Parts: sequence; structure tokens; C-alpha cells
Amino acid sequence: MKKALLLSISLLMLLSAQLRAAPVIVNFASERGMPFHLVFDGQPLTRGGVRQVSIDRLAPGFHWAEFRIPTPYGRAVNYRTRVFLDPGLETSYVLIARNGFAPALRKVAAVPLGLGRGPGRRAYPDDVIYDDDRREPNAPVDPYGAYHNGPGTAYPGAYQVMTPQDVDALAQALANRSFDSDKLLVARQALSETGIRADDLRHLLTQFDFDKDKLELAKYAYPAVADRQNFYRVYDVFRFSSSARELEAFVERNRGR
Repeated sequence: MKKALLLSISLLMLLSAQLRAAPVIVNFASERGMPFHLVFDGQPLTRGGVRQVSIDRLAPGFHWAEFRIPTPYGRAVNYRTRVFLDPGLETSYVLIARNGFAPALRKVAAVPLGLGRGPGRRAYPDDVIYDDDRREPNAPVDPYGAYHNGPGTAYPGAYQVMTPQDVDALAQALANRSFDSDKLLVARQALSETGIRADDLRHLLTQFDFDKDKLELAKYAYPAVADRQNFYRVYDVFRFSSSARELEAFVERNRGR
């Protein structure tokens, strides 16, 4: 009995090790055929804009995906996020980037390997779909649910970005307050349900008198900044270089979140 039990445990450990080592495939496709550039785990994978990419023979676990999305205005938007790939599955994502919203990556499908699929064959609703929470096969999935359901439902960065008029109105509201503590309260409330661009955040920070309050708001607003590649423009608003260095360290710790 003991030998049989030990054999069973050994087989389970071997199966577990094989499962962890099982290769994975990941597919990235853009919404509405939007071109993008992809850097995966620090390696550039595309030359010129592409609309879909498949990567095979990957190790399961966490990976970094960095997207560079061209815009009609000449400046590209950079979006970096971490994805988790389950062993033995082909996982598909949709990259969503719409005017007025921060980019987002939506997981839409995961199917077991060995079902006649492979690189270039994306698993979308006609294949086996896994719900993000319950993972029930063939459950209907809306790839763009965050935008249909409104702010705060799926992506922390999927809020509508503040318009220049909204920024000017908020800046005036801050200017009407005498104390930084009051300004900070108003600014936090305004930014709790919206995104903001780096230059606009810098403009708001100039309404504060003290570095400590500028620093607190900059840290609070960082996750909601739609164009994080331009966040460096915020640093020169501080009176002391130590404040800028503290914010730089904060950004490095939270990059990609």
C-alpha cells in the first residue's frame, strides 16, 4: 500500500512538473485592424505596423508586452502591461485603443493546445471561450466590455481622458483655493473617475505651492495618465530635485501597473 501511495505521489509530481513546463502560444490582435508595434519580454518582434502577432514555444507564467500605437497626430502612444500565460494553452488578447481612452489589453480566449490550432490561428468566440472569472467553456464574452459597461469595470486606465476645457476648469477651481490641502482634496476627487494627459497634470501641479503636495498628487494621478511615455515632463515642476527623484523612483517601482 505504501509503495502504491508513493508511486501515485511520484506520478502526480511528475505530471505537475510536466504541466508547469508545458509550452504556450499567445496571440495579440488589434481592434478594427489598428496597426501596432510589439516588444515582448524586451525583444522587438515587429518591423513596421502589424495587426496581429502569434508567438509560440513560450514558457508559461508572467511576460511583459509593450505596444507602440501610431496616432494620426504624429506621436505614438506606448502601452506596457504584464500578461499571465497558463501552461498548455493558446491564449488570445485584443488590443483596444480608442480616442479619449487609455489603451487596454483584453483577454478573449484560451484553448488547449493540440486541437488543430497554432500560430496565426486565433481563438475567438467560435472556439472555446473562457470567462475571465469563472472560465466556463463557451461562455459568451464581450471583448470590449470595459467600454460598454463604463469606467471602473475592467481597466483602471480605461476612463475617459479629461478634455482641455475640463483641465482648465479644474485648474481654476484649484486656483480659487487658498490652501494646498484643499486643492489636493479637489484634485483627487476630480481624478478619481477620469484619465489625464501628462502635460495637463503638469499644469495642475503648478497650482500647488509645496513640493510635498505636488508629489502626493503626482503619485495619485500616475495610474490614470494616458500617455505615460510623456510623464517625464512632470518632473521639472518641483522646486527641489529630491522631490523629482522621489517621483522617479515611484514611477520605476510602478511601471507597467
